[in-house]
Amino acid sequence: MRITATIAVVLALVSWTHVASAEVTWSSTGWIKLGERDVDGRLDKDTIVVGKNEGKFAKLTLVVDKSDLELLDFEITFGNGDKHNPNVRHLFKEGARTRVLDLPGDERMIKSINLKYKNIAGGGKAHVEVWAWKSAGVGAGKPSAALWDHKGWTKLGYRTVGGKIDKDRITVKRVKGTFEKMTIVVLDSDLDLIDFEVKFGRGPVWNPNVKHVFKEGQRTRVLDFPGGDRVIKYIDMKYANLPGGGKARVEVWAK
Repeated sequence: MRITATIAVVLALVSWTHVASAEVTWSSTGWIKLGERDVDGRLDKDTIVVGKNEGKFAKLTLVVDKSDLELLDFEITFGNGDKHNPNVRHLFKEGARTRVLDLPGDERMIKSINLKYKNIAGGGKAHVEVWAWKSAGVGAGKPSAALWDHKGWTKLGYRTVGGKIDKDRITVKRVKGTFEKMTIVVLDSDLDLIDFEVKFGRGPVWNPNVKHVFKEGQRTRVLDFPGGDRVIKYIDMKYANLPGGGKARVEVWAK
């Protein structure tokens, strides 16, 4: 199988062991925090004022912690008055972050960032941080990726991703046990996840809605299996490499 993109997709599976799920730890090395806000109420709007003193930036990312969050709108106003509205409307689980957003026109001075979001019913107040990356000077180099803490987890298997569109199956033996949750992490390169199916020991195939273009360092929300803990027979994945990538690797981990 031809390998054409460098990614590692970590599928983290959790059993009923009452052990806390591992989270993605985002390395902020080289990034500059532009501001942070606590989301107040069911629907909230906030503005983070940046300005000339912080300099010019080439990339942005948002980090969500303390609770889940639904991001409704995200608008950047540059120094010359131009506005940029990247498509990052999404339901973010605690500990997640957006893909790395490339700003149009290379490095830009940012005047302000407008956020519209809401907390999820039954949760607490989410905390949102906006981080920026310079292509030269402070923060120069390649933005750091998310690091998934797999301490205490067991690797079920791995696959390499080849070609522009590829299909792979990871077979899980019954001796591995039963599981209740899953998450996917993409490292080292971008990935277009086209389809994702889980076949349990009994019942129909489960197809969670995780079709998405993943930027390097992203992961899905934690996916709760229907019906509690389940035996998994196999996991089918269909994905596409994005132009300019390197080698690809898919790893499956379980707890």
